[in-house]
Amino acid sequence: MNIPDEIIKLEEFDDEDIFDIVVKLEKSFGLQFKKDAFQHVKTFGDLCDVFENYLTYEHRDDCTKQQAFYRVRKAISITHLISENEIKPDTRLRDLFPRANRRQTAKEFKRQMGTNIRILTYPDWLAFTLGIGLLLSLVAFFFDWKIALSGTAFFILAFQIAARLGKNLDLQTVRELTEKLSRENYVDVRRTKGTINRHEVSGIITDTFSKALSVDKKYLTREAAFGWAN
Repeated sequence: MNIPDEIIKLEEFDDEDIFDIVVKLEKSFGLQFKKDAFQHVKTFGDLCDVFENYLTYEHRDDCTKQQAFYRVRKAISITHLISENEIKPDTRLRDLFPRANRRQTAKEFKRQMGTNIRILTYPDWLAFTLGIGLLLSLVAFFFDWKIALSGTAFFILAFQIAARLGKNLDLQTVRELTEKLSRENYVDVRRTKGTINRHEVSGIITDTFSKALSVDKKYLTREAAFGWAN
């Protein structure tokens, strides 16, 4: 008998988790919200409406993901000196970014893209180890603040170094890279600056929340309530 996966819903997350994602979307769409912009937001639909109201760019029907793919393909082509025709949505990134010189080629790729999109990370075991160390350092504040402060500073620095030196790919295919670019750098990948495709906005918001919180999209309906609304 199969045991169903645990259902995770929007209401289970606190406001800090939610607004961390809002800040990312604010940057992606090139917006600047007023302090009271989300004062009356209680549902996911309310939040999407706030974004829609703040997006005053000219509407155009062209597909952002398609434009992002063309930019990614061109940047990879220049970085690796290969034909754009060899690069498909399902092309695996590990074939385009060999581990031997992965950091160097990833850096050149980002330079060609003109964005700081993250494609490299560090192993899960290292993230777990550093996370435990940081947690223990915070617990140490109850016993010796000097040791705790030193430990906290050390592990925060270790996280930063690991992020800088990591060589593991955070994504698997060109398609995933394109989708991430569309989510995190929406206005930057538009072919014509100062435009949006309004039909894509709610989808971008939904994709971003689903990825960040590991919430199935079917639970991100307009009626889905945030925790503070209960």
